[in-house]
Amino acid sequence: MRLYIADINCVKPGDINKISPERRKKAERYRFEDDKKRCILGGLLTRRFLGDTGIYLNKSGKPLAENGVCFNISHSGGYVLFAVDDKPIGCDIEKPKVVPYERMGKVVFCENEMDKIKNSPDKQGEFFALWTKKEALLKCMGEGFHRPAKSVDVSGEEFSENGVTYRLKTYIFSDYVISVCTEGEDFAEEIEFIEP
Repeated sequence: MRLYIADINCVKPGDINKISPERRKKAERYRFEDDKKRCILGGLLTRRFLGDTGIYLNKSGKPLAENGVCFNISHSGGYVLFAVDDKPIGCDIEKPKVVPYERMGKVVFCENEMDKIKNSPDKQGEFFALWTKKEALLKCMGEGFHRPAKSVDVSGEEFSENGVTYRLKTYIFSDYVISVCTEGEDFAEEIEFIEP
């Protein structure tokens, strides 16, 4: 597994011409400049690590590479995260902020996860660690939030279902929380900061 992160401020005006026509159309629809930069940067990273392989969406909207390389993208604030592995993978990055964690948690977290938040000295931090783990797991499974969030429990470092074990790991990058989920055994030791 490799994890790469890039700053959206490295996107230059001409970079929109270096991404796929489909991604270019998507980027041009964004109203806010930072949203446009995140979209362009995701396209640049996809091209850098996957080449010109075709990208298609599964029934839940997860992007998949026609060449079989497993990858996932996430973005938050000023960064875009790109994860690549030889096994199915999901990732999520979030910049923590103050949220009504109890009210929000009741909607997405199961009892074990809510207990973990309640027992943590850093309830906001635990909320975002669990949130990113849950999103990474659901993305790795190929379902995203099309599946009920409470149907998976990420209070531990593994989740098993239908004979498949998904492994989870959380990283802190600057003041961002990053979680990765894979069917594989190995995690990246560090997140590589790159310019596309």
